[in-house]
Amino acid sequence: MATVASGVRHDGAEGETARRPGRIRMNFDAFDTRVRHAERLAAAGDDAAAAVETAIAATLAAHRHCGVFASPRLERLMAEVGRRLEPPTDDRPAADPAPFRRVLHVCTQLAPVGGLTKMLALWINADHHRINGVALTQHRGPVDARITEAVRGSGGAIHHLNHRQGGKLAWARELRRVARDYDVVVLHIHCEDVIPLIAFADPAKHPPVLILNHADHLFWIGTRISHGVINLREAARRLAITRRGVEPARSFLLPTLITLPERQRSRSAAKQALGVPDDCVLLVSVARGAKYRNVGPVTYADRHVDLLAAHPNARLIVVGPGERADWAPAQAATDGRIIAYPEQSDPRIFFEAADIYVDSYPFVSSTSMLEAAAYGLPLVTRFEAPEAAEIVAINHPGLDATAHVAHDQSAYEAHLTALIADAPARRAAGAETAAAIARLYAPAAWLAGLDAVYAQARALPRLASDAADPVPAEAPHLGEPDLRHQDMFGSDFPVSGMTKNYIGMLPLRQRIASWAALRSAGHFSGPWERVRLLLPEWLVRNVKDRSGLLRTGSI
Repeated sequence: MATVASGVRHDGAEGETARRPGRIRMNFDAFDTRVRHAERLAAAGDDAAAAVETAIAATLAAHRHCGVFASPRLERLMAEVGRRLEPPTDDRPAADPAPFRRVLHVCTQLAPVGGLTKMLALWINADHHRINGVALTQHRGPVDARITEAVRGSGGAIHHLNHRQGGKLAWARELRRVARDYDVVVLHIHCEDVIPLIAFADPAKHPPVLILNHADHLFWIGTRISHGVINLREAARRLAITRRGVEPARSFLLPTLITLPERQRSRSAAKQALGVPDDCVLLVSVARGAKYRNVGPVTYADRHVDLLAAHPNARLIVVGPGERADWAPAQAATDGRIIAYPEQSDPRIFFEAADIYVDSYPFVSSTSMLEAAAYGLPLVTRFEAPEAAEIVAINHPGLDATAHVAHDQSAYEAHLTALIADAPARRAAGAETAAAIARLYAPAAWLAGLDAVYAQARALPRLASDAADPVPAEAPHLGEPDLRHQDMFGSDFPVSGMTKNYIGMLPLRQRIASWAALRSAGHFSGPWERVRLLLPEWLVRNVKDRSGLLRTGSI
């Protein structure tokens, strides 16, 4: 097993295996406590506080893996809350499924960096024979121009739910009203977003709801309201059936939509623009910074020290993490041939300059791998877990048969060594990946897949209205992939931070009580935060978002 510049072995995290079941149980106990509190609030008639507590419980499970990927208890609870909302003015049953001509995409928030925003913009632009609108449940700041332009071109509208006075219940009521003008609803929501669960509690009274399983490796809520689940790979489809309770007939497959790029620069010109010698073999990786977390004491940069030492003509550029002090030893050991950039909204030049694309680790980045494949780059990724943990690997259509998959550090270095040393092999591998992507992901092929998913959804019977049925309490699973999940994807996002995210959505009395608890615990970062967290979220959003639009000239 290779060592790194600091003398730390690459298998440092595996020694923690024995304590992982205990950590899962501890996380589950914290989650279960929150679920029970949400149930008590709802039983006392405090639906607004129950909705916020449900969101916090789901956030906790998404950040600190609890051995579960779904929660029937939370979903049933939100269904009960949704049924208690006063009905819309027009309370007729929803029409029978017809050809979907008007599509409402519901999103929690659309970040400027990341695959979800990019895919939604591409989706709307590709789906040119339908009208596509967007409803944002908790978006903060201006909407990405790619989305506004795509929606405008489609003839749709953007609905900012959290600009309306009130909290989660009011926004769910408004979402319910907006959705009645559409034929189908597609959810691109965050794992913890309860607003659609409340809005679409009664499947007989709204259009069919499809959920995009973009966070297929994480806990999320939404199974109960989903007429169908759109998975981006087979591993996600299997996990949806076995661990989320999705009926097989309602679990669809639709590849991620990407842009098939047109080069603006030759590889040589792109390298020159980045200050990279033309005769250098350039390895590139692009992802959100969080995907390059350390595994034990070992950094992503550390994993490339021996490789670069053996190949003085190679260097590595990593776009996403930015400058990190813990990468400095590896950078020094390679004479500065490991270069880190912060996240980029348009990383095109790095793909154009690359000779080889290397995946992020330990959190793979499927969107970036697909983009790199479209540029005709050979791909190398790591999968060091048992097959039962396939959800943590790259196994997406078009990549499953073309990417070089390494199962340990030695194999990783061997794959890269072969590509660095053999330019014809690089070109052949890149041509193979590009052909697979063009075949599966060209807009016409993807749109045919979307039409097929919509046809499957229309043919299904409506979901049963069974909100009153009891459900058993979840139990934590202590096998794969759960045992390694927290090490790879978990975070230390504090509960105080979760509370701050939702405090503005609470009714005034509970908001003041939560604010006082945060103050007593010393969790405020300064005077402005103390003031802001007393204000309702809808008011903050109207002031901040509208002033931002004025500054950018959008209104």
